[in-house]
Amino acid sequence: MTIENTSATPPSLTTLKKRAIIGWAIGFVFTALFIFSADKADASWSKLWFIKPFLLTPIATAMGGAFYYYVEQLFFFNGWKKPLAINIGLVGFMVSLWLGMVLGFNGTYWN
Repeated sequence: MTIENTSATPPSLTTLKKRAIIGWAIGFVFTALFIFSADKADASWSKLWFIKPFLLTPIATAMGGAFYYYVEQLFFFNGWKKPLAINIGLVGFMVSLWLGMVLGFNGTYWN
């Protein structure tokens, strides 16, 4: 008689932090590229108008990275479920990037 180990390993908090930090960095880079490649700011905007996009977009994409982690934990199996989990996680991350950019630039470039 053999005893099988059926206990699942608990999700790693370190991996969750890594995914959130990677998401934050991607959002920060996209925001920086967008701001520095754009034309001059409108004179009616405040001097510190760029702080809002630099805060909102990385926070939204950090949540997108956390979403990717949770999808990976819930659905990441072998076979056909593996690509499905990756695609669901990437679509969720792209939605968080899009919403973060729209909310961050609302009132400035998207007026």
